[in-house]
Amino acid sequence: MKLPTRKKQHKAESDSYAILLYKLKDVGIFRNLTENDYGIDFEIEIVRKDQVTAEYVKAQVKSSKKITIRKADKVPTVGGIKQSTLRYWALLSFKVNVLVYAVDLESENIFITKPVFWQASKLIDGSNKTKSIEFLPFDRYQSELAGALTYFFALAPTVLDIIHNHKIALKRMHHFIDFYVDTFRYDIQLPTSDSDVFRSFLDICSVLMWDEIYDNSALSENERKGFLNYEYWSQQGNPVSDEIPNFVIQKPMKYLMPLFFIAITKYNKKILDAKFYWREKDCHYLKLAYECVIPDNLESHEQIMSCGTNWNAFSMNKPDDFYLFLAEIG
Repeated sequence: MKLPTRKKQHKAESDSYAILLYKLKDVGIFRNLTENDYGIDFEIEIVRKDQVTAEYVKAQVKSSKKITIRKADKVPTVGGIKQSTLRYWALLSFKVNVLVYAVDLESENIFITKPVFWQASKLIDGSNKTKSIEFLPFDRYQSELAGALTYFFALAPTVLDIIHNHKIALKRMHHFIDFYVDTFRYDIQLPTSDSDVFRSFLDICSVLMWDEIYDNSALSENERKGFLNYEYWSQQGNPVSDEIPNFVIQKPMKYLMPLFFIAITKYNKKILDAKFYWREKDCHYLKLAYECVIPDNLESHEQIMSCGTNWNAFSMNKPDDFYLFLAEIG
């Protein structure tokens, strides 16, 4: 008697889901979306102290009997990703962070991407070719890390948040530079020239630097907790006034401005790396990133002050015509 046979692909999928759900069982609530196979398998909502949080990610699960890991950098990779899937991930990422998991069915290790938008948008090229995506480098405690990273990425800014703040940073770059110079040029006891600029600067840094690891050894414990918080710094000035003196603002500005330039440069590169995608999605944003000129070596206070006092000269060093750049994309 011949009975139906389960396909190997179906078994692999079933096994990978079981492994993922078991190893990430403490993260939160898994909502199964596999019945609609459009590039997302699960929605994972974070649970904190038995309370649902409305903080969640969308997840796609890939599996293999043995995941390929590059020897040079220990980065796991999975191929065969369709252009339509990349576009779907990119579109969905504007609302919620999308993660891709790879389950090694042999070792039962779980690998995870960062929010996949930037990788997906870079791989979109208008062709019919499938692409390979990369996961975070292999670690012997990969499965344990996958749970912690899922939690972390659920709390991370969405693409919409990042793009909004990146655009503001690009448009107001000269305001932040001028504010920096004024903070150190004017009497340290005088109130800041524009507290709204300072507040906006901190808000942008908190979003664009969300995943950066930086040396905070020079900060006190309280400063580390409140460093990107405007209210914290306002309390260090006049307790009966909203005015913040320059000597208070000098410390966060001196510390954050080099990191701000690094973050802007990083996101400019991400936009330009995905130029085909952004030409279709938001050509004006692509133009902003392309024409943004940030001088090299803005790492010290002296270099930033020099840049600020000569900003008009620096900003004149525009790249080649943007529309020639567009024409070369193809």
